[in-house]
Amino acid sequence: MTTPHHAPGEQPGAAVRQELARADPESEEFGGPAGLIGTARWMIWAERLLGLAPAVILFAMMVLTFVNVFMRYLFRQPISGAFELMSYMLGLMVFLSLVLVAARADHVRISVLDGFLPHWFRRARAVLVNLIMAAICTGLGYRMWLHGERLAGWGDRTQMYHLPNGLLAKIMAASTLLCAALFLALAVMVVLRRDALYRVES
Repeated sequence: MTTPHHAPGEQPGAAVRQELARADPESEEFGGPAGLIGTARWMIWAERLLGLAPAVILFAMMVLTFVNVFMRYLFRQPISGAFELMSYMLGLMVFLSLVLVAARADHVRISVLDGFLPHWFRRARAVLVNLIMAAICTGLGYRMWLHGERLAGWGDRTQMYHLPNGLLAKIMAASTLLCAALFLALAVMVVLRRDALYRVES
């Protein structure tokens, strides 16, 4: 875990030090505090629940790939529609995983200049960036939901297994809109809590 940054001469409070201790990557706690995920037991279980569906989908993709390769090279008969299933599951996995990434503020960021920037500037930047992300995700989620409605109205389905494309688009849209709400919550948290910055930037 990245060590949280503090302004020169600023020391984390007792509560912050306690959360940092619990965030030890070698501890048995799942993930440690980050973003909106704190040390409360219900938050830990909510995080596990958020990560369950993407983990199951990823495992299913791994098994499907293994069996497909096995069937292809040993029996010269690969699984029909394997690429279609993989594409469908990949869309589900990526967008369901985005919710967990947003909740933990684990998106990619560059911290080269953080050691030279004052604390107030980094807080303002974190608020602005999260508000921009919330606006972008709101727009994308809304447009994807409309697209899903159109696909559902047309009865659009995949070619081999007839999986509903409209449902997939709506799940992706719902995940994106949930990310928007989480980014907004992160911005509010940084405004209201002075010690929240390290959880957004860690």
